[in-house]
Amino acid sequence: MNWLVKILLLLMAALLLTVVLFMSLLALALGMLRWLITGQKPQAAVIFSTYRQWQQKTSQHMRSSRPREDVIEAEVREVPSTRLEDKR
Repeated sequence: MNWLVKILLLLMAALLLTVVLFMSLLALALGMLRWLITGQKPQAAVIFSTYRQWQQKTSQHMRSSRPREDVIEAEVREVPSTRLEDKR
């Protein structure tokens, strides 16, 4: 009986995976058809291209913001440690 439940769960998982895959392919096909008819890119393609442009712009900005030979000077001092017992 235990193996029967495992097989049933496996079949249900395979069916769910097949349905999700079919729906994804259908959405892709409809998006491509709409792109061919209207000439507008699918929203996902626009979002990803905008993200790639932003990523390239910020990576160039981060590289050119500060040269590597800059030296940052800081004064070092010891911070006194006070305990709760000392304050009472």
